[in-house]
Amino acid sequence: MDVSEDEYAELLRLDRLRSDNSVLNAWLTIQHAEFPGWAEQVPGAWDFSLDSLVRLEDLIRGRYASTGQAHQDEGGDFLQTASCHAGEVHNRHFGTAWQYHPDSTEIPGAWPFATVPFDRLFEFPDEDGIEPDARPLYTPVKRLCGILTPDNGHLATDPDIYTPTCADA
Repeated sequence: MDVSEDEYAELLRLDRLRSDNSVLNAWLTIQHAEFPGWAEQVPGAWDFSLDSLVRLEDLIRGRYASTGQAHQDEGGDFLQTASCHAGEVHNRHFGTAWQYHPDSTEIPGAWPFATVPFDRLFEFPDEDGIEPDARPLYTPVKRLCGILTPDNGHLATDPDIYTPTCADA
């Protein structure tokens, strides 16, 4: 999709707003502060390795009996810290970064997400030609709840979303 200079400037402004704002920064501060205590309470090595995604999936499957039960807890400390761990694994291994639009606090179920850097914007064209920014958004807390749905894949294969499907990339 071709975008005008004005559209590009607006996309860049939005990207910057979502990447650095008080809501996201406060959430990250809380999650990073709570992580050591969370890691002490759950078995396993929480070293932000790709292997830790497998352990995290096992932990979520062992803790919640259903997607509905997990969704009821998605705003709780346990899932929020677990989701921060999942997002940090993506950030450290695949170059993604946290984002969250500060106005999203008014939208129920909106949580911080990870996405590829803005400079890769055009590697992910929208197949329908509607969205000028079709970069993959990975919302870890929603994904942790979603893995409980049968046939919904595994956390270890989630990073595949960062590989552009277009032939030009």
